[in-house]
Amino acid sequence: MSASAACFVLFIAGLSLGTSAISVGDCNMTYFISNGQQCQREMIKNLQSKPNTNCSYEYEGEKSCLRKHIAGCLTNLALFVGPVTSLLLHQAYHCGDVSYQPSSNNNLILKLIKCKSQAFMDTEFCWRYFRDRLNANRSDPLLCREYAVAKECITEKAKANCEMGELLSRDTYNPFCPNNTDPALHTNDKDLENPRLSCKTSSIYRTAADCEEKFLKNFIGDEKPDCGTAYTALRACIDEQLSQTCKDYSNNQRLKGEIEKAALAVFRGRRFFCETVNLRIIDLDFKVRDLVPCKEDFFPAMEKCAKPIRMEYKAGNNTAGELCRKFRTAVDCSNVVQKLHCKFEKYVAIIIQDPYTLFCTSGTEAGRKNASGAVSISAGLCFTIFALVLQLLQEI
Repeated sequence: MSASAACFVLFIAGLSLGTSAISVGDCNMTYFISNGQQCQREMIKNLQSKPNTNCSYEYEGEKSCLRKHIAGCLTNLALFVGPVTSLLLHQAYHCGDVSYQPSSNNNLILKLIKCKSQAFMDTEFCWRYFRDRLNANRSDPLLCREYAVAKECITEKAKANCEMGELLSRDTYNPFCPNNTDPALHTNDKDLENPRLSCKTSSIYRTAADCEEKFLKNFIGDEKPDCGTAYTALRACIDEQLSQTCKDYSNNQRLKGEIEKAALAVFRGRRFFCETVNLRIIDLDFKVRDLVPCKEDFFPAMEKCAKPIRMEYKAGNNTAGELCRKFRTAVDCSNVVQKLHCKFEKYVAIIIQDPYTLFCTSGTEAGRKNASGAVSISAGLCFTIFALVLQLLQEI
């Protein structure tokens, strides 16, 4: 392998290198790195400052800019320009439709730069939530930190999977911050190398479901408990159980609150009997967001299902039988909403729905579902559910 070939491909990490002594074709490393980064900087700056532009248009500009820059440096290595540009674009900011595909060209370059393919795989995870927030509101002040976290995530993937990783650091330019510079990040590098919770989603929801069942027992009956007291007990139950079963939960106070917030927003008891529950998934810690694989319309739609029973329950004008019928209506409506707006694994979806199959199965009182697991619904109830579903579909 020539010295030039070994050097120029170091830039594929898309970051900055702590040396200027290396030449990359006709360019020194400092120039090669800084001008390559300028292509992404320009795209991000335009998305931040030009209200009428869009990601697809700016991405074409980024690709053209990057290819032109690489070609200008690799005048004697023209065969590498296309493959290197393509590989670099897996780590540069994109519109969500770039995915790494193994190929002979990619394998050759990976061997040259001594990187594993994981450095370029699943980079969409790093950018996804910054993109969601950017698409929602380009003036959102939280974009400052979100963009920095996304770049740090990309950096850590490169560090973990490339031999020259110790030389890498992220480009700190950030047009979403007051001084155009990344804020200080209090992140754990190991978290970014492994951007998933240590405990399984199914385990978290199974624990929360057991506590949710206890919460529901307070309300399905003749008594009318205090919502604040019941909710405090629900949180204490989840805290006690997850502290024993989830390493992330027990070891990280910030993640502890985020996991609890996510799980309780998905379950329905508090929404049915106490108050509106809203959550913006993009506000959750990036390691926790996969707990709620739902569209932004999920929570408003759930509120439409929950509001009728909550208002009736608070008014206190219903018999136990009437309350149970409204409970079943709300449950079935919520099940439809969850299926329409979320992509939970099938087993997890069943876990989430399970606590609500244990109550009001006869239509008049709390009780277990029958031996077949089926829940009978009266004709009137079916029409009510059907009407609610139609209303939801019309608003999607």
